[in-house]
Amino acid sequence: MKVLMVDDEELTREGLRMSIPWESLGISQIFMAEDGEEGLRMALELKPDIILADVRMPRMDGITMAFEIRKTLRQCRFIFISGYCDKEYLKSAIQLSAVNYIEKPIEPSEVVDALKKSILQLEEEKRRQAMEEEYRAHFSGVLEEIPEEDLVPVSWQSSMHMADKIEHYIQDNFQDINLSLTQLADHFDLTKQYMCWLFKKEKNETINQCIIRTRLKWAKES
Repeated sequence: MKVLMVDDEELTREGLRMSIPWESLGISQIFMAEDGEEGLRMALELKPDIILADVRMPRMDGITMAFEIRKTLRQCRFIFISGYCDKEYLKSAIQLSAVNYIEKPIEPSEVVDALKKSILQLEEEKRRQAMEEEYRAHFSGVLEEIPEEDLVPVSWQSSMHMADKIEHYIQDNFQDINLSLTQLADHFDLTKQYMCWLFKKEKNETINQCIIRTRLKWAKES
């Protein structure tokens, strides 16, 4: 993992560099910039995974810098630091899906928590991308037979841990005689092809097998 710290106060930059247990978090490279313009240039060159940025800086503020970076680095995670409680900046941070908005004076534990959350999000995103590639490879031989809108899930992010949610839904609704793949796909806003592939991959059984197994178990216990 690579982290870029952007802050015009050298004391803040060095304080964070010295007080955060970077290596134990799995962060091997730490870079520093003195203002938004330098931060933008370094971000586009170095492609960091996480950016810690002060909000108010000379030449270019942290929010403007982040919006420019986001155009190129879609998955980069932002943690904003500010000595002011500024609602407009906070709104912009929300727009950027910032992991946290930390007010000065900085508590290192807050930064560590934000970094852990960022790393978790990045790991989930990598898993999602790997699943997407595997899914597309799985259907590579039949791409011409399936319309693109039916092949790709409506939301890959919503499919994280989806197999567990599907299984719980089946357990709660197995007595519904209308329970079907179509109903499940509509409920979870997924395509049937992707839903069936994901469930089989995660649970090592088909959805229909899960429904039958659940109903049989209930019948035996009744």
